[in-house]
Amino acid sequence: MEIQVHRAQHAYIITLSGRWDTFSASAFEQKCAELVAEGMRATVIDAAQVDYVSSFGLRSLLNLGKMLEPLKGVIHMSSLQPQVSKIFIGSGFGNLFPVFPTVDAALKAFGKPE
Repeated sequence: MEIQVHRAQHAYIITLSGRWDTFSASAFEQKCAELVAEGMRATVIDAAQVDYVSSFGLRSLLNLGKMLEPLKGVIHMSSLQPQVSKIFIGSGFGNLFPVFPTVDAALKAFGKPE
C-alpha cells in the first residue's frame, strides 16, 4: 500500500492506495504516529484507491482513533470503494468513523477551525 499525506485547510489528508492488510497496517500506524506527533488532529482518510481492507487494516484505523481520542482528534473516511465500504460498514466501523463520498465533503464536515 502507498501512503501519501498533504494538508488542506486545517486537516491532514492521508491518501491510501492498494491493499490495506497485514503487511501495510504497521506502516500506516507508524506514519500516523509521526503525523499525530507533528500535530495532526483533523484527519481525512482518502480510500478511493484502496481495493481491499483486512481486519489488520481496520485495527490500524482503530489504533489511530485511539491515538487521536485524548487529543480531541477526528477521523473522516472518504471515497470508499464498494467492496471496502461493505467490509467497513458491515464491521460497524461506519458508526465509529463518518464516511463521506468525497474528500471535499469530508473536509466540509469538519467546519471552520476555531
